[in-house]
Amino acid sequence: MVTTKQPIPDAPDQSPDGDIAPRRQTSKTRSLVTFAISLLLLGGAGYFVYDATNGLEGVWESVRSAPWWMIVLIIISPLGNHLSVAMCLHALQSRHGKLGVREMIVLIGSAWLFNYLPMRPGLIGRIGYHKAINKIRLRDSLESSIWSGVLAGVANCVLLGVAFLMMRFDGGWVLLLPAVPVALMFVVSTMMPGKRSRLMMLALAYRQIDVIVWLGRYWLAFEVLGLDLSIGDIAVISAVSQLASLMPLTGSGLGFREWAVGLMASAGGHAMGTAMAGDLINRAAETFIVVPVGLVCTALVARHWRRVNNGAGALAEDNPRADAEGDDQSGDTGEQDPAEG
Repeated sequence: MVTTKQPIPDAPDQSPDGDIAPRRQTSKTRSLVTFAISLLLLGGAGYFVYDATNGLEGVWESVRSAPWWMIVLIIISPLGNHLSVAMCLHALQSRHGKLGVREMIVLIGSAWLFNYLPMRPGLIGRIGYHKAINKIRLRDSLESSIWSGVLAGVANCVLLGVAFLMMRFDGGWVLLLPAVPVALMFVVSTMMPGKRSRLMMLALAYRQIDVIVWLGRYWLAFEVLGLDLSIGDIAVISAVSQLASLMPLTGSGLGFREWAVGLMASAGGHAMGTAMAGDLINRAAETFIVVPVGLVCTALVARHWRRVNNGAGALAEDNPRADAEGDDQSGDTGEQDPAEG
């Protein structure tokens, strides 16, 4: 007896496009609204500083009379944050796959620029790149980004403790104290039992360098403006600034960071307008650096993308796809340490 196979009916669509489209539109609208709010906050911060400093006359005078080396350091110091964050994420991503150091530096440079736009396209593009080129799963890249934020919080707590010690002692030698935790972290990373643990400690060391760079940036800006703050006050303001920068509402804490710095300085009995001016100086330095760096890095990423798709080789010193260990590329294996957190 011959049975005729009956066609299997299509399974009902559990998530029809009609339901997805409104959610995407809602998310896009929310991002655009928060971006508009951040621009309003940034404009409000600029107006507040303008009004509090008599039309910026005091700010311009302070900048013009500052030593040239301070101005140069303020302008180039964002590159220190760029490199330290790139190295932190390189260590975190290396737990899941293989990628070049220069490759990550270029990726972070491109993402740095695009994260100023709504919906953080720099982060989304970087994660998509890791999946397509480095064969690193989306969830692993997201986990690394989350760990980067967590480590930033840990590093700021360490810096606050160091700043407290710096206030307790006198002498020029105390300026070396912030480097002590970094050196210890690098040493400890060589003693960790597994690859993933070593890379996590390395990531923390690079994040610690990042918060030290931020501390130096705020010290320079406040010194130029003649705002007399203790190292402890600057460390607290720096930590609050980075917390505002990690807010998912807008890239780089646009608008939120300026007000957070001003309010924290005001709570410590310092001139709110001058403190906000210091943060705006740092923001201006970032913009001056991020635009050319971001454009160059984006061009390099696009060129590398085309070369890899054409089978022409890698961007950096090695080919992350050819040399990657299979166990590290796409899944957890017995040779890997258990996932932290």
